[in-house]
Parts: sequence; C-alpha cells; structure tokens
Amino acid sequence: MSIQETIADGDKPNDRAMEKAGREMEALFDGFFSSIEGLRQNTALPENQNVDSTIASVSSNLWTPKITKHESESSITLVAHLPNVPSNQIRIDTDTPGRLKIYSESNNQVVYESDGDRVTECRLGQFEKDIPLPLSACVERTTAIFHGSDVVITVPKY
Repeated sequence: MSIQETIADGDKPNDRAMEKAGREMEALFDGFFSSIEGLRQNTALPENQNVDSTIASVSSNLWTPKITKHESESSITLVAHLPNVPSNQIRIDTDTPGRLKIYSESNNQVVYESDGDRVTECRLGQFEKDIPLPLSACVERTTAIFHGSDVVITVPKY
C-alpha cells in the first residue's frame, strides 16, 4: 500500500506509528505486570528459589524511607527513618510555599572478604519526599536534629 492509498483510505502514516507504539507499550506493561503476578503466585521462579528472598531483593533496590508526621497546636514534627544515609547527604528544602521536601542521594560500598576472595557491592540510590504543610506552618524556623538513623524535623506554627 502506498502513502497515497493510505491517505486516501483515511489512515495517516502518523496514526499507524502511534498504533504500533501503543501495541509495543501494551506488550511492555503486560510483560511487567505478568512477571509480578507470577511472583505473587510463585510460578515465575525456579523451584529452588524462595519468593520472600526474591521480593526482599527487589524491594531493597526500591527504597523509600519511612516518614511519620505528628501535628500539634504549636508545631508539626516529621521523623524520617534514613538508615545508612550520612547526614551530609540529606537535604531539606523549604523554598516552595506550603511544602517541605526531603531528598538525598546515597552511594554505599560494602566489601566482603572470604578465603582470599574479595567482593565489592555498590548501592546507589536516591529518594525525594514532598510533604504538604498547612498554611500555619512557619517554615523559616524549621529545625532538623539527627538521632542515629532518624532525622527529626520540627516546623513551628504561627
């Protein structure tokens, strides 16, 4: 079929390209979600592999810190649990009105040595958490204190 015949039939070349891209995206998503469903049903793993260890391995690479929020009449307290993240790699941004953003990039390296073998494991990761604040929050007076692997952020209210 020539381009003229395609246009004459009311089908444009861009429509065909979009249709092909749509089919490819659908196949990509189907493959992704079927692999997750296979893990859930324990059908996508070899017999000698444990579902829990596979999920733990996957989730260790998809890290999101636990952040709890407590609000009183005088302040908002956020506690972010950030294990293995040095305090100098954590950023707290209050520049956006009504929002507080916590973000970090980490680059951890662990070296294992056994019987003359040496294995170096590198873990790179980042996270960003955007937390809405009430209009009464006085972000100019925000404080952050580090307690072990926890960062306690206090935002006073007007």
